[in-house]
Amino acid sequence: MLNQDKVIKMPLITLTTDFGLQDAYVSALKAQLYNQLDRPEIVDVSHLIDPFHIIQAAYILGTVYCSFPQGSIHFVGIDFNQTPEQALIVAELNGHFFVCADNGFLSLLEPELKPTNAVVLNNSSNLNQVRAVEAIAHIHRGGALSVIGTPIDTLKQLTQHVPFVHPQGNEIQGHVLYIDRFGNIVTNITKKLFQKVGRKRSFIIHARNHDFKEVFNDYHEAIRYDKPKAEREEAGKKLALFNQQGHLELAVFKGSPNYGGGASTLFGLSYLDPIRVAFINDV
Repeated sequence: MLNQDKVIKMPLITLTTDFGLQDAYVSALKAQLYNQLDRPEIVDVSHLIDPFHIIQAAYILGTVYCSFPQGSIHFVGIDFNQTPEQALIVAELNGHFFVCADNGFLSLLEPELKPTNAVVLNNSSNLNQVRAVEAIAHIHRGGALSVIGTPIDTLKQLTQHVPFVHPQGNEIQGHVLYIDRFGNIVTNITKKLFQKVGRKRSFIIHARNHDFKEVFNDYHEAIRYDKPKAEREEAGKKLALFNQQGHLELAVFKGSPNYGGGASTLFGLSYLDPIRVAFINDV
């Protein structure tokens, strides 16, 4: 029997940036990575993040990063600039590596988790993107974080986007966190928080001039398939649901903003607009 060398799986590299697709910024970044590494496996999460919008980036990357293998390296190219008030860091969090700026991104990505290891990248005369590529390549080769940076214990925290729970426990005040390409409205209120505060009580979700008294677990659960098709309320039905990421979402079934039918258009809601959940005590 022939001896076979053990195949060592190299870490995946993901890219999440606000570079867009019109210019050559993404190609330049990938070219630098290919020059540093031998056939790296690179996955584009998104390059259409709104400029400098780390909250949007945290939500989008947060929906998928755990689906990648442990040890994956995630570059977050949003506001990736070193200033006297902002360092460039590498952090090991939840079994994954993140190369990003210390701008509060990680506190938005995983509010309840802390990095097991984090370093501030060593000062260099190289451009910030080159420093990111060098850090990614170092981790990809199995290098220790202590070689490329100085350990840091405290990272910047952003708490203004955490929902507020009324002291009496009868209300959650949140806001619009993200609007997807279908016009669906994702809030910063999670299913976990909703259930913890709600304790199976009745509720009303207030979203500007629209109220919801029921929350579904997916879109199709809201459709009464037990009724004849002619009697169902399907396309255009307004609904609230917990999406796959566990966030409260307001949607229009088969809605599309391109045709004036997206939830954000119909409900008149934009990023950061308030969403309120009022729980009703049993009499």
